[in-house]
Amino acid sequence: MLHTALVLLAGQAYDDADRLGDQFLPDAGSTSWEVFDRLPPLTWTADHRWRRRMARAFDDLAADLARGKWPEPTCTAEEMALHLAIEDAPTHLEDRPQTDAHHTLPEHGDDYSWDGCSDLLFQDHDVLMLFDPKLGGIEDPEDPANQSMGVGDLRVAAWFAPFGSHSVRDPRRGFRR
Repeated sequence: MLHTALVLLAGQAYDDADRLGDQFLPDAGSTSWEVFDRLPPLTWTADHRWRRRMARAFDDLAADLARGKWPEPTCTAEEMALHLAIEDAPTHLEDRPQTDAHHTLPEHGDDYSWDGCSDLLFQDHDVLMLFDPKLGGIEDPEDPANQSMGVGDLRVAAWFAPFGSHSVRDPRRGFRR
């Protein structure tokens, strides 16, 4: 389910990026967007290149799963991508046909514990603080609240910087489309 969610979100993000170009999200009209209006408001002024990199973050995590690895976020963009995928995954379970091989697997009580999945796959949930208007400025490492909580740099320009404890993804990997 998580792989399906990541692949679909990547496709939707590429579509949104192509339609938006460099327009600021609030200036792009009332069109319903698939992905970028679900991100924290501080990202709504991002350019086309940033949005394509965000789409690739979904693809990178889907590729991890396809290789049989846990989808371990290596940067803030991948953390947000994984949060959205976990949010969407339950809807994909309902959409699967009964003839799908997924239904032949042995069942376990924690199979669809999306909260448990979230707890296991993240070191923290700091990126979600960007949705809280009361925490304005928390993205800046110079912000006192950021410093007291040890949040780090959540500014848009830093979303693709690798976390210190993770290996860097191949910068030559390109884009799916």
